[in-house]
Amino acid sequence: MNRRQFLLNSAAVLGLSAYDLRGQTTGAKQPRVGIIGPGWYGKTDLFRLIQVAPVEVVSMCDVDKKMLSDAADAVAQRQASKHRPRTYSDYRKMLAEKDLDIVLIDTPDHWHALAMIAAVQAGADVWCQKPVSVDVIEGQAMVAAARKHGRVVQVGTQRRSTPHLAEARDNIIREGRLGNIGLVEIYCYYHMRAESNPPDTEPPENLDYEMWTGPAPLRPYNRLVHPRGWRAFMEYGNGIMGEPRQPLSISTM
Repeated sequence: MNRRQFLLNSAAVLGLSAYDLRGQTTGAKQPRVGIIGPGWYGKTDLFRLIQVAPVEVVSMCDVDKKMLSDAADAVAQRQASKHRPRTYSDYRKMLAEKDLDIVLIDTPDHWHALAMIAAVQAGADVWCQKPVSVDVIEGQAMVAAARKHGRVVQVGTQRRSTPHLAEARDNIIREGRLGNIGLVEIYCYYHMRAESNPPDTEPPENLDYEMWTGPAPLRPYNRLVHPRGWRAFMEYGNGIMGEPRQPLSISTM
């Protein structure tokens, strides 16, 4: 299956009613799914996949024990089998089972490359939250790993693969209906926490902060970092504008 077919069939992104990642037919064995990072965004991706595709979520991994347990309970309520997924604090142990067809990666950016490469090495196809990596070199390593192991990888740049936007690109922009574009404006709508400059503290007991930090420089824990505020710290990503989901404002002339 080529990339275009995968984009069309990717249920988590497109919300389609069919899922056929490997040419599976109706009634075939359900693809087995694992997720690394089932936080707010991770559960959003995973729950949508459960809604529209005949999959079985069998494994979940997170370094926050409370977040992981809550997510596993929620999946057990939502998926058809009502089975509670296995839970792991280390994604390497989860992938060592080598029983996953699809792995969703919804970690902070600084973990994307290592987790994705390990997942394709374990024989899984991958959905990776955007941006694909914190720099170009990591992205190139990820592409090389996917090609080497023959895996299909989708990156969550939803506005590139959503059907009505793809149609607008093909039937409006590429056909020149906007005329000569004279100005393109990009803006950010990301909402940060109202609190600024809280003091560093000890990490909460439910969080393995050293594992959360992983390949990034180990700095003192700050409650802005987890959950969801890590993008304000350059150790873990490439800033708000590095996230490729900002809308475009296009002027024509």
